[in-house]
Amino acid sequence: MLTKLLDGDKVVTEITTTNGYFDGGVGTLANSAGTNSLTTSSLSTTQKSYYYNLQYNSKDHFSVTYGHIGGSGSAVEDANTEGTTQAIYKQFYNLVEPEADRLRDQGGWIINNATASDCYFIASERLQMKDRLNPGTWTVTLSGSRDVEGALEGQILKLTDNSVNSDPDAPGSPFGERYSIVSGSGGSLHSSSREYGKFYPDAGLMVLSAAQLSHSLGGGTAGVQKAPSAGGTYGFAPDVRVHADADNAFKMVNGLVSGSITMRSEEKQYIYDYFCRAKATEYNYSNNVTFWSGSNWKLRHNDMATNPQTYISEVGLYDEMGQLMAIGRLSSPLNKNRSSEAIVKVRLTY
Repeated sequence: MLTKLLDGDKVVTEITTTNGYFDGGVGTLANSAGTNSLTTSSLSTTQKSYYYNLQYNSKDHFSVTYGHIGGSGSAVEDANTEGTTQAIYKQFYNLVEPEADRLRDQGGWIINNATASDCYFIASERLQMKDRLNPGTWTVTLSGSRDVEGALEGQILKLTDNSVNSDPDAPGSPFGERYSIVSGSGGSLHSSSREYGKFYPDAGLMVLSAAQLSHSLGGGTAGVQKAPSAGGTYGFAPDVRVHADADNAFKMVNGLVSGSITMRSEEKQYIYDYFCRAKATEYNYSNNVTFWSGSNWKLRHNDMATNPQTYISEVGLYDEMGQLMAIGRLSSPLNKNRSSEAIVKVRLTY
């Protein structure tokens, strides 16, 4: 027999779990001996004109790219052709921004009260971020250089989001919440914090204004494509030439690899508790052949005619069509007869 579960027989609990974002549950990749273990994956020249992949333990963790609202910094020289950086900028903007903001802002992010004509993008790998990135806990430390009175001075910039102190500033975003990226660490803002970009935890996306980054980590345009270990200078002053040598995305690669990242993934789990009740008059007989005797299905033991005894060892859950969906085994068989009732709690977590 089957017993229909009523609404009161089911309790649903939602919990949120977090874990280190990086492979193996690692939460922080800190710079050590000039590297934080992030490496670029092998990509073709055509692919690198759009993006770079950053790996840890040979697994993709981030994709990094650069976009310009007018196509500057592209390898395309034909003025009649949309540059790669313009396509990248428009794709991200139209994907994550609410329609009302797209109409009001005329096709560009408003960051620190100014239109961000070009941006760096850091997109997280879905497998690593689970449901989303955990807001208010991450820190991205970018390493760069800045021209101070004709000399390059090493600089770092710590970034986090403002979710600890502020509500999302675009609750109608197609990807859910949107927060500002500001200077600080682990959700704690610096006293003189300024806005550097936008953070979309459900999309695992960080949008960073090139102008705002250049203000803090300027560097120069010459040599910025070289890795620091090769003696190159690096910073975030964008190279806006429409030329094949323009490679702004690699500046972000250098800034991340030479810095450090602390980040956690977030995952929602749903716990379903089903309370399966066997009343006194139910489940007192068994279909097991050892319970019966002969072709007429008589009780094998006559003393069970008035006092049948069974042992519940498994509980199955069925859908409305009678299809078995889940089955659980009790740690020890539960005695059942006409003078007793049983309630078994079945828990499903996913």
